[in-house]
Amino acid sequence: MGWISQARSNVKTIFGMPDYEKYLEHHKSTHPDQPPMSEKEYYMYALKNRYDSGTVSRCC
Repeated sequence: MGWISQARSNVKTIFGMPDYEKYLEHHKSTHPDQPPMSEKEYYMYALKNRYDSGTVSRCC
């Protein structure tokens, strides 16, 4: 992973944004027999988990 990709990943982590590339790496290593979600499916899944969990962390 280049420094630009790492910086992008770090910024996403800081702001609580889903990181599709990190998801793909994890999925490939832990579930190689299953197809990964599309990028759109992943973002919708991440948003649903963040806001439907009842533990939304925001300042306002």
